Order: sequence, then C-alpha cells, then structure tokens
Amino acid sequence: MRIAILIMNRCIGSGIHSIVDSLIATNYTLVKSDLNPLFEWDIVSIDGKAIMPTNGLTIHPDYSLAEYMALDTSADVWVFPSVFHSSTGYEKVANAMTEAAPIIPVIQKHYDRGGLLISICSGSFLLAKAGLMNNLPALMHWKSEHHFRRMFPKLKIDTHNAIADYGNIISVIGGGMAYEHLVMHLVERFAGHRTAVDTAKLLMMHLNAPSPQPFRTNVETTNHADELVLRAQRQIEQHSHEVIDFNRLSRQLNISDRQLNRRFSKVLQCSPLQYLQKIRINRACNLLELTQLPSNKIVYEVGYKDESSFRKLFKKQMEMTMEAYRQQFGAKTVLSL
Repeated sequence: MRIAILIMNRCIGSGIHSIVDSLIATNYTLVKSDLNPLFEWDIVSIDGKAIMPTNGLTIHPDYSLAEYMALDTSADVWVFPSVFHSSTGYEKVANAMTEAAPIIPVIQKHYDRGGLLISICSGSFLLAKAGLMNNLPALMHWKSEHHFRRMFPKLKIDTHNAIADYGNIISVIGGGMAYEHLVMHLVERFAGHRTAVDTAKLLMMHLNAPSPQPFRTNVETTNHADELVLRAQRQIEQHSHEVIDFNRLSRQLNISDRQLNRRFSKVLQCSPLQYLQKIRINRACNLLELTQLPSNKIVYEVGYKDESSFRKLFKKQMEMTMEAYRQQFGAKTVLSL
C-alpha cells in the first residue's frame, strides 16, 4: 500500500515524523510475524522544496507534486496533515489554502477513481475545498473550528469523535496523538486487529483514540461579532454560580427569548442554557484539575444544587465521570520517603 503524505509550511512537524515512525513500526511488527511489510510512503510538497514546520526542523520532500503525479505508479492513499497551525489567524489560513490550490484537482481525481483520502486536523479544509465534505462532518482541532465555520459555513463539524471513517474518506481530529492513532486505524483496517494490537504495544500507546471531549474545556467562545450575544455571555459568566432567569436576561437586553436563542444558536451553536451549562462544566474541570476539593462540593461550587443531575450532565458532555477526569488531568500526588 503506497501512501503519499503532503507537507506544507507551518504544519506539525512531529506529526509527519509520527506517521512515518508508526508505519515503520507496523512493517516491523508484520515482519516479526513472518508476514510481508504492508506500507510504503512518499513525502510530497507542492513545489518540491523543503518546508518549515512549526518546530523549526526542516522536512525535505521526496517529490514535488508535479514530479509525483508524473510517476508511472500512483498512491493508494493520500494523507493531508495540518495545512496550518491551529492558532493561525484567518488571513494566514486563507493564504495557506491558496498555496495548497494545486492539490485540489489531485484530491478530486483520486476520489473519483476510488482512492483513499485522509485528512488530519486542518487537512480537512482541503477535502472541504475539493467539495468532498458536503454530506460528511469534518474533524479537526477545536481551535481550528471557527476558521472552518467561517470558510465553509454550510458544512458540519464532528466534535465527538477522534476518527471518522467514511469509507474512502477518513477525517481525523488534531492534537499530539492524532497521527499515531490514524496509523493504528489504518493498521486495524488493512492488516487486522492482531497486528494493530501488537504495533500499539510496541509503540506503548493505546490502540483506540480517546474521546476529544475532555480536551475541549477551554474552547474560545468570544470569536464572533454579535455584541448583544457577547453582553449576554458576560452576564452568564459573571453569575454562573447563581440561578439565572433567562427571561429576565432577555428583557435586560431588550430582546425576546426567541431572538436571544436564535442569535446564540447562530454564533455559538448552543442555547443560553447550554452555554451556562458549558461554563459550569468548565469551572468544574478547573477545580478538578487544580484543587483537591471533593467532587460533591465542586457540584455546589459551580452553582448546582442537584448533585446527581450535574454528574449526569458532566458525564454526558465530557464522556467521563468527574473522578475519571481528575485522574487524567488532576495534579499528581508526589510520594516522599
């Protein structure tokens, strides 16, 4: 199976290396099991020049895009890692997409002949630009979502899964471990579960990608231009530990409840009540991360009187219990002799 990996300036350099290292580990696992290696790969840049990723460690491609497309053999799989860093401003996002324009017809042609396309993080912007995500929710790092919504306002985003396999399109969320988990997904799909398990153990990583929900606790929600919603957000945030009367809030803003809900939904993709719940969950996460306050007291600290209700809400939103969240993100207890 031949894999072409597109590299661009400001991509995550460690991610490119992680893909290659994981493919090498998979082939090693197969050989040790008296099986043939499965993967081969090529690194491709648009113009054939070396690129500078975010870590400053230059990556040299094997081919330019034109050289690669002129080869006698073609890739079975195209992988599009991040096109830009997740913290990039929108103007730079647009520039990166312009620089990547030559890959769009390649994506479309590869799709039309049944080839496999894989996007990682902001690589999903390329598949969207090629018109292939019109009916498929895209995955990406949460800090790139507002750029995606601005550039492709009619398209959907999947915020609950780490990997979405749509057959000949696979969309993968961003983050440090996304690249290895993608390879493990490919290994399981094409080489079987046993090989995937053995490779994951060799790399000392979990085979199955975790839910992205626990990592979304600091999602930025003020990156919009609706001043009235911003005022409502500030009111909700300042009084999140209290009982909030949303009818009264609407009157204070000289707007109807229905209009307030509609405007929240448009810019934040949630209702005022859901935003309040989100603020309270964020507050609970911070307390779980930074304090030893018991979970039942945290519930009351964030403004809930019904402990059972909040625990259900927390588990639904974060896809883990409060105790599991603290175990994953809380401060470690240092043992002393």
